[in-house]
Amino acid sequence: MTSPYLWLKFFHVVAAVTFMMAHGTSIALSFRLKHEQDVARIKAMLDLSGTMWVAMMLSLLVSGIAGIVLGFMGRWWSQTWVWVSLVLLVVVTIWMFQIGQGTYHPLRKALGLPYQARGREMPAEEPAPKEESFALISKTRPWLMLIIGYGGFVVIIWLMMFKPF
Repeated sequence: MTSPYLWLKFFHVVAAVTFMMAHGTSIALSFRLKHEQDVARIKAMLDLSGTMWVAMMLSLLVSGIAGIVLGFMGRWWSQTWVWVSLVLLVVVTIWMFQIGQGTYHPLRKALGLPYQARGREMPAEEPAPKEESFALISKTRPWLMLIIGYGGFVVIIWLMMFKPF
């Protein structure tokens, strides 16, 4: 029979992989967005990215909770690597939210799509001139987001596997 620890570890990893798969949609679209000229396609890409939000956040939550519980089950909390992993996850998550919200919510608003302001859902408004939307798109930084998000994830995996300190 398999131990509860091993099962929880399995769910922790599956949730993390699910997060990366759900988030992969947004990552791919953020790069494609820089080259798109058709406003209808840009709107469709942003909507597609938004459809993955629930799966992304739920899988991040499951992976995080499972990781915390695994820390107690494995008695890892006395080791530095687990704390560094947790802090890194929180920092990367907050950083990514700030970049994403500061970039994509104004773009959604300019395109006449529903958007968020201060954490509240806002209805679609009259679209701004097309040039304003393209100016916002030119300010997107998909490489920065990829480096922060993927890089942080790689470091956390390294810490979990090698437990260097």
